[in-house]
Amino acid sequence: MTSRRLLSSLAVAMLWTAGAQAQTLERHALIVGANNGGPDRPRLHYAVADAERVARVLGELGGVGAAHETVLRDPQAADLLAALDRLKARLTAARASGRPPARTEVFVYYSGHADERGLLLDDDRVSYRTLRERLDALPADVRIAVLDACSSGSFTRPKGGTRRPPFLVDESAAMKGYAFITSSAASEAAQESDRIRASFFTHYLVSGFRGAADTSGDGRVTLNEAYQFAFAETLGRTVDTRGGAQHPTYEINLTGAGDVVITDVRQTTARLVLEDALEGRTFVRTPSRMLVAELYKPAGREIEIALAPGAYDVKVERGRATVGATITVADEARAVVRAAQLTPAAPEPTRRRGADTGDHAVQGAYRFTLQSSLWGTHGDAMSLGGWRPDITGGALLSRYLTERLAVSAGFTVYGSGEQVDVIGGFALPLGVQWNPRRGAASAGRFKPFLSAQLLPITAADSEWSRRYSVGVGVGAGFDLHLSPAFALGLTGAFNAVPRFTRTAGRHDTYHGPELALRTSWMIGRGR
Repeated sequence: MTSRRLLSSLAVAMLWTAGAQAQTLERHALIVGANNGGPDRPRLHYAVADAERVARVLGELGGVGAAHETVLRDPQAADLLAALDRLKARLTAARASGRPPARTEVFVYYSGHADERGLLLDDDRVSYRTLRERLDALPADVRIAVLDACSSGSFTRPKGGTRRPPFLVDESAAMKGYAFITSSAASEAAQESDRIRASFFTHYLVSGFRGAADTSGDGRVTLNEAYQFAFAETLGRTVDTRGGAQHPTYEINLTGAGDVVITDVRQTTARLVLEDALEGRTFVRTPSRMLVAELYKPAGREIEIALAPGAYDVKVERGRATVGATITVADEARAVVRAAQLTPAAPEPTRRRGADTGDHAVQGAYRFTLQSSLWGTHGDAMSLGGWRPDITGGALLSRYLTERLAVSAGFTVYGSGEQVDVIGGFALPLGVQWNPRRGAASAGRFKPFLSAQLLPITAADSEWSRRYSVGVGVGAGFDLHLSPAFALGLTGAFNAVPRFTRTAGRHDTYHGPELALRTSWMIGRGR
């Protein structure tokens, strides 16, 4: 064989080998972000952004090509089901082709609203049963589903999903089956934070994918490493929040030795390296203050984080002290952050623990309100432009059935103004209150409302002769939440109250307008 023929044969063999290797693993991703969970739920701030971050890291480090990635932003339920059907058709066609991939993996991610029965997309629902059936029908060697939503643990409950020890890790990476990961237990709220501008779980999952979870130090982040990192960080950072501790869960049915590698930090040549001497909670931000990675860095282990080339603000919290430096990560280089180069810095901007959820959701909570009002109409009281009201005071206890609807019961005590032959009396208002704002606005600080109430009312004169009546009232007002637990408000109403059964001079009814100042305290947590 001539040297030319030998070289040609080697070239053909090399091309065939490269092609065979390229066909070894094919990874598909369906990424869904839904801020809109319907008119009765607060609009999320970061679900779509969470989905985009997951898509970005899987594209950069997870081997998901653009042709195999689908990102849905605020879809309808039909859109999600159609995307799953298209994914199934694409996988089926690949298996039926002349050169099917030796191994196929599917990664499905959802960030948005959910309840105990399924995913909530606008005013529709995809049940967990339907979702599981669609995922089980995908013809792939490994199916991974990650749900970052309230009560998403219900998705794993039917087959006994729970917090369990890590699944087996081996270098062979020959696992087959499925793994379903949820950001919260069945009865828990999944929380997002204004401080990190993301959900807690997805923020730490992506930080883990970028290398923070690589406990083995081999440059690859496995599913087990990513889950364990996200679990510990999410639990640790939510235990004192207003929403309460959040426990990610998973259900697995993976057979064979090994673990599924999700990302390979070595895919990018620009890496930020935290040297082994560093210790403390570490934050990595872009110049625009976007938090791209957060982790507790233990001493004695070097950690590499894959990033795009550029300048980053690195801060390390050591007890009460904070040190930091600006580090430039160049392409084709490793930028090492050494303890010796860090100098005292301003503390990492954050909020008091318990305020991280960033909104003022009230669904499920109670509200205790004290109010003082001007109410009623009679002859010889003070006059405000012809309106002669009494000064009243009272209290209400309200229960928020949804973010926008509350029911209340209370009492109002009133005097006689200048009418000496009427001592006063009390009313027992029973009412409903409805917030007309929709989506995220309904969970904001400013909560306008329309109200209606039933007014059983009684009065007594100086001879303790009782008078009774039952009226109704309609009104409008607002509460301004100065903190998640405290609000001030104003109410205007008109109360239609028939005359008392007996009169007392000119003071025989409390029919007329009402103007009230409110001070309220929230009891319990909103969801």
